Amino acid sequence: MNKFNFLLSFQRIWQYFVIWMNSSSDLQVWQESDRHGHAYCWHAYDPITGRSACFGSEEEMRIWIDKCYYR
Repeated sequence: MNKFNFLLSFQRIWQYFVIWMNSSSDLQVWQESDRHGHAYCWHAYDPITGRSACFGSEEEMRIWIDKCYYR
């Protein structure tokens, strides 16, 4: 495993740990970035329903949230 793959794996583990530590009934949203700091994926997780989703843009994520929670 090269250094870049290790860092990506560690970043994902850290994100899941932070989510677990902050688990509550609130919708959780975060973004993943490449090694240059450019966001490439937005995630949303609802701990009440267990639903999760991944989006290519913040706008797509906001539309999903609006459809699910503000009908």
